[in-house]
Amino acid sequence: MISIPTIEVNGTTLYFESRGEGAPMYVLHGGPGLDHRYFGHSLAGLENICELYYIDLRGHGKSSKAEKKTYTLETFADDIEAMRRELGHEKIDIMGHSMGGFIGLLYSLNYPAHLDRLILVGTPAKHSKIKGHYPLKATLISINLKYYIQYKKEKTIDRESFAREILLKSWPLYVPEKLLPEYSDYIKSLRGLDIFFDMQQELEWFDVSEEIFNIIHPTLIIFGENDPFKEGGKLLKGIKNSRFSVIPETKHMPFLEDETYFNIVVREFLTGKIL
Repeated sequence: MISIPTIEVNGTTLYFESRGEGAPMYVLHGGPGLDHRYFGHSLAGLENICELYYIDLRGHGKSSKAEKKTYTLETFADDIEAMRRELGHEKIDIMGHSMGGFIGLLYSLNYPAHLDRLILVGTPAKHSKIKGHYPLKATLISINLKYYIQYKKEKTIDRESFAREILLKSWPLYVPEKLLPEYSDYIKSLRGLDIFFDMQQELEWFDVSEEIFNIIHPTLIIFGENDPFKEGGKLLKGIKNSRFSVIPETKHMPFLEDETYFNIVVREFLTGKIL
């Protein structure tokens, strides 16, 4: 019988996969609505110095669904702390991508004694307009109109299809053309996308720009050169013990677009050595 790697925390079941050996690093995906799978094996270059824990956040991927009121960034950070305790890790590193970085920031502020190092990838300090938003806006208005008409006719909306279409139309803003076929297939494979709408206000309210000066942990901030969130991420330079790194000619997922360079930057931060 195959053992499924899950853990019970705070009244929900989290799914995770662990790879590698060394200090524990919790890898937190973006979203809402996505899961850990989009990382693929892009972080394999870290597996001989870290044990990577790829986690599906509550309500995402293979983790269990929960009450909508618990789909908050604060709750997600609390889940990570509960998981740390259950697994017996005294301290952890966190790598958070996009929304996962929001959770990493909250964890660093709420549970500073149990965090060693923080890596933020494509994460701004607060919700803000993104570069390229206006060309996308017209497309999103068209999608909204389509589902408004559906509601007027049928008195219901297929929220999952609605969210999937938004993600598919938005995807070119975040990944290069060469990755679009693979990651369009990924978006089509996602289920339970209602959470995309359940968390929109939560993301809009996120803002730690006045608190980043309280973060005490060594922090690596990584952006792709063409990431639409890069400008908003510059506020994170206010973290005292931080370094800001830009991966040339990449967008929102530099670990996929230039895996080798990305892993070199992270390994140097973690080990202090240029490898």
